[in-house]
Amino acid sequence: RRFRQPVFSAFERLDSEVQARSAQIDVEKAELHEQLVDVQRRREELITLRAELEQQLAAAVAASYGIFACCFRPPADRSIDALARKERRKEIANLAINAFEQADENDDRELTLEELRQIEGDNAETVMREADINGDGVLSKREYVNYKMHVAKEAGKLARKAFKSADVNHDGDLTLEELRVIEGDNAERVMREADVDGSGALSKREYVDYKIRMAAHGCA
Repeated sequence: RRFRQPVFSAFERLDSEVQARSAQIDVEKAELHEQLVDVQRRREELITLRAELEQQLAAAVAASYGIFACCFRPPADRSIDALARKERRKEIANLAINAFEQADENDDRELTLEELRQIEGDNAETVMREADINGDGVLSKREYVNYKMHVAKEAGKLARKAFKSADVNHDGDLTLEELRVIEGDNAERVMREADVDGSGALSKREYVDYKIRMAAHGCA
């Protein structure tokens, strides 16, 4: 009997240490996830920037040919856009996969509503309702990834329409004033975050890609 108290005390200390370490691991996992999301966002921004620079370079080279510009065949905007879309879809899918695996605590390859709340927050119920195609009350990885891809695609469609309505002078760029028409008080922040080439205006690609990124990251 005289040994019980030391043993119990040892178990209590051990349990306390395990709980503290578990809490620390959770914090470290959350921090790592935030870092991965930030890296992902930067990769997506680079996709947009590369497409912008490729288009600007092609235009500059064509202009340098002067009267011989007819002899230069720059890469078509469609081919540049197609490559950018392919890379962007891949990044969005990877983001969704990483988020799913982060939330799937028991590794059963399904997300319950509680697990989904870790990555979707207050939108979890909406996401579950719209993404649960087979109606089993949980989300498979395919259901979640397909849903996030769909959301990003729809955001792109809406962004193209919004850009067209705001580009009143039809020059293919949005100034800050034009941006305020569709973004209101958020215009300065959107300009700052979406203007990847630092030109002080937003091209259609910059604006649409930005809205897609925000939707993919659950910030739309």
